[in-house]
Amino acid sequence: MALATASIDDPETWHLFANLDNEFLKMVEGGVQSRFHRGDAPLGLPEMRAKWDADFRKEADLLLEESKGEVSEEEISISVRDGSTVRALVYRRTCSPAEKGPLFIILHGGGFRIGNAEMEARACIGATQTYGCVSVSLEYRLSPENKFPVAYDDAWDALLWLSRNDSSLGADVAQGFVFGGTSAGAHIVNALVHRARDEMLHPPVTGVYLSVPPSLAPQALTDEYRDLYRSREALKDGFTLTSESIELYDRDVEPDFTSPLWSPLLWPTGHANLPPTFFQICGADLLRDDGLIYERELRLKCGGKTRVVVYNGLPHVFWYTHPSHPTSEKFAKDTILGLGWLLGKEV
Repeated sequence: MALATASIDDPETWHLFANLDNEFLKMVEGGVQSRFHRGDAPLGLPEMRAKWDADFRKEADLLLEESKGEVSEEEISISVRDGSTVRALVYRRTCSPAEKGPLFIILHGGGFRIGNAEMEARACIGATQTYGCVSVSLEYRLSPENKFPVAYDDAWDALLWLSRNDSSLGADVAQGFVFGGTSAGAHIVNALVHRARDEMLHPPVTGVYLSVPPSLAPQALTDEYRDLYRSREALKDGFTLTSESIELYDRDVEPDFTSPLWSPLLWPTGHANLPPTFFQICGADLLRDDGLIYERELRLKCGGKTRVVVYNGLPHVFWYTHPSHPTSEKFAKDTILGLGWLLGKEV
């Protein structure tokens, strides 16, 4: 009898995606720690933010150097509703083509507590080099200083400004307008693309990129999804994201668990007529089923266009935490291919 293999079309096999990757197991057993391992003396939040910011700034500088001058980076500030500003990094081709290219906006992860625009430099530089995009890595104000829904308001205000000022950035959203995020960033993006559809944002978002996205808080779980929603419990003691760390994020962010912003799977106007969506999902991630359930909702119930890559046996944001793992390079390539699909410019 043949052994069952994991398939996104068979929820009864989803647990097989969690079978730990052999190379990752070797790394763990060999003492390879996450690049953000805090050691015996845990860092405070300011020190942790400073370390993340410095590490990813160095990585962004290296990526720009590797582009051999083909991509430039500009830091800008965008005003939001309460008079504050949010920071963004804009990536462009240094030799601008005669026609303006599409706009790609991405939000970083970090549990709403840490993170910076440099974290998404690889996706931005790759998209700009490959497809001629103007790529914008967008920040939002962090918790615990700023509570829910400030990050969502910041991102919405910035999204509106960027879409209305695309020409000044060197982009043309009529050529393509992709909005994406990773982890906490995907959490925000998923809600805001629903809002953009409902409020008929013009020009509309044409593609959505969701990397390891939350979609349904356990506090808002409904009977409709209960039988599919297993990874939150089964993988609660995972390697890079645990139920304990999510509890910490919730304490700092203080979300409204009943809000569709926090659980976009339950968006009151549904999920029809959303743009094509590209998913990257980690098989050994407690958020795995958040992504797989939402993808089924889009594709099977609403007839939406989706594309999915699942990284079998690998934990949440492994490419951030274990960049030396060989699949981290594949993840980066998959990201660029997926963005090409969203832009209708597959290579």
